[in-house]
Order: sequence, then structure tokens, then C-alpha cells
Amino acid sequence: MEGRRFRINRPNVISEVFDDEVVAINFETGSYYGMRGTARDIWNALDDEIDLETLAARYQGDAGTIAAEVERFLERLLDEHLVAPRSDAPSAARGSQPGEARIPWQSPALEIYKDMQDLLLLDPIHEVDETGWPARKPPAGAPE
Repeated sequence: MEGRRFRINRPNVISEVFDDEVVAINFETGSYYGMRGTARDIWNALDDEIDLETLAARYQGDAGTIAAEVERFLERLLDEHLVAPRSDAPSAARGSQPGEARIPWQSPALEIYKDMQDLLLLDPIHEVDETGWPARKPPAGAPE
């Protein structure tokens, strides 16, 4: 996975970052997710375009272990269609500041909830057009 870059799979995925957790919803599948601990930092790094090596340097622990756990976590996000490969050129990413205290590493945690899939998939809010308003699909065979 080295050298690969990812982005949050918008507009199919929305998320909200709280103090110690990220809650994300995938409108394609109807699943929602909770991400805790370092998972929140990894999720934020996707938006901030922080490379994973820079992110890993923020933590105390074995660099190989951290890299392997981040890679596994990103594979899970990819499997759940929460992230997609990024093809644009990297921007000037911000990293750790010199002298910034390193924090203990905790394995990223992803919790998957499928109990509301039927409701989320029935709700037309996930069928929005580019302006953000719900757009109903015309019946099959109807003129557009």
C-alpha cells in the first residue's frame, strides 16, 4: 500500500468528527460506522492529506507495527467503500511539528453497524443531485 493515497468516498460517504470518535454513513450500502482512537486521526489525515509516514511519526511505538495496522485499517475502509484511491497530485501536506510530543499508539478501531440499512437505503436523502437536494429517479421507461 506504500505510495498509495486515499480520499474519503464523497458524496456517497458523510462523516462527523467528535472529540474521540468519527461517525460515518455510507449511503450506497446503508451501513454506518464508528471509528475510535487512532482511527479518528487516520480519518482526519485523509482530509488533511497527511502522508501515513508523517502520521505514524506522531506516535510512540514500533514503526513497522504502526504501518501494518494503518495499512490493515485502510484496507478495511476500502473494503467498506468508505475511501477511494486518490489520483490527484499531492498538495503540500502538513506534518508533525518539531518538538511535538509523541503519543502512545493504539490500534485503530472500526465498528460496523448494519441494523439501519433498510431504513437508510429507503430514505431518499441519499439520492441527491449536485446542489444537495433529493432527486427522485424517473420510473423505468419514463421520459427524462
